[in-house]
Amino acid sequence: MRTPIAMGKIAADGTILKATPGITVNREITKGVLYGVNDDEDIGYKVILPDRLVSDGNYIVQLTTEIYEEDQDFVYTIIGLRYQSIRGFDVIIWANRAQTGRPIVPVYVPWHFVIYDIK
Repeated sequence: MRTPIAMGKIAADGTILKATPGITVNREITKGVLYGVNDDEDIGYKVILPDRLVSDGNYIVQLTTEIYEEDQDFVYTIIGLRYQSIRGFDVIIWANRAQTGRPIVPVYVPWHFVIYDIK
């Protein structure tokens, strides 16, 4: 079993609460089309990895998100990544508001990550 090479806990506003040194996170993700959002309103997080943390762009990322609270109700969240490279990746989180009759939309909530690399 390989041990994690990096990990972190990120606040909804993109602040790193705890993370492996050298990792940065911001809320300026790569432009792209997201379900339920206009092209100029991409919502998510960009994780930037320090040089030589991973050997190539095929490292393993494990993501976990906290539940989204809306109008004093808790809704399930879906988390995913895109544009994975040796420099980092984007993280998008959606609130699955189907049980409330509302559409699924990208949101900001606290989340966690663990990175593994098999060299």
